[in-house]
Amino acid sequence: MARKSDVIQLWSPVISFFRCYAIVPLRQCHKEPYFERCRGSFYWCLLVAFVYLCTFIFSILLVIDTFNSSSKMIADATFYLIYYAHCEMTVVFFLLQSSDLLQLLQHWIDTERLLEENQIFLGRTVKCQCWFIFIATVIMSNLENALYIAGAVKDAENVTEIFYLLVKLAGKETDLNPYFGDYKDVYGFALIFVESLSEVAWISGDFIIALVSIILRRYYEVHREQLRSQPDVSFQQLERLRRVQLALSTLTHKVAELFSPLILITIGCDVIYILTFLYSGLDADISSPSLLVRFIFTYSFAYVILRLMFSVYLASRLTELPRKTVDYLYRLPSLVGYSMEQQRNRLIKMDLIVQEIQNEPTALSGGGFFVLSKSSASKLFGLIVTYEVVMLQLPR
Repeated sequence: MARKSDVIQLWSPVISFFRCYAIVPLRQCHKEPYFERCRGSFYWCLLVAFVYLCTFIFSILLVIDTFNSSSKMIADATFYLIYYAHCEMTVVFFLLQSSDLLQLLQHWIDTERLLEENQIFLGRTVKCQCWFIFIATVIMSNLENALYIAGAVKDAENVTEIFYLLVKLAGKETDLNPYFGDYKDVYGFALIFVESLSEVAWISGDFIIALVSIILRRYYEVHREQLRSQPDVSFQQLERLRRVQLALSTLTHKVAELFSPLILITIGCDVIYILTFLYSGLDADISSPSLLVRFIFTYSFAYVILRLMFSVYLASRLTELPRKTVDYLYRLPSLVGYSMEQQRNRLIKMDLIVQEIQNEPTALSGGGFFVLSKSSASKLFGLIVTYEVVMLQLPR
């Protein structure tokens, strides 16, 4: 029973952190699955979702004139709008899927008990990896915001000018007086606060993809290591293998099914954000004489690219593991000393396991539109490189 909390030890701090930032309307409790829906958290998330929606609408009003201007200004408008749209859809996803998330956690705990009976554990290394990714993601994300704000106020000579530049930054270079009058400073600082709060919603999708990919992959790896340590596999061992493999496949399928809309939101918004970021920031990066501006653009762009590619890469490594189990089964030698009937039953059991693996998808996908695999990662990288090559060939 002491080992049952492995998955909770990983998920509890993450969900609690997301709850503080009004993303997940759940709170911890003392009964399985150790989380429950909370009315206060639900209303808090609903309020933040409404704030994101209002911010999104206000941003449209602030940049509506750009659609009669140059394509560069349109790209700047899209750059900010996709950010708020991403945050809004992420919060709405967790509001709608909170009950399903509880059912997934309960199923995960039950599956973990079965895995523990077969000596399959996560280990400290995996826990350290998950914590390292979580801490590094939060630090790098906040550093990006800090550099972004520092770049906006770097030329300020006094506190008053700093306030003016921050409000101008919140207004996306738009004069806020026609919209808010004397309250433009209040709105400007409120918008900066909302952007800081929404950074957690912005990174949550990529982090969840990385987290579930690492945990599920570790289950498969430990299981495969156990198989390799057994030179001969009997009929009873094959049945145990089938039960474990079916439990892992079912868990992976439930995870992929639940987080499929979130994966679609995350990958789709990340790609659009990167392309518009590249278009709107390319000119500033090339022509700006300021080393700080160049560094901010390079860091921000590299951070978003690496975050996207890293999460897709981890998910792609999960996809290939079931095929390795199938290859292992096909390479199993015949058991010497067994009767033909026993050999035939063993082959039937092996064929059943192979069919179950092939019929139960284990890949994370984005709503059925794409599968997170190595080919997807290469296509995303090719898209970004091709887009930049085209942008560099166009006249500035």
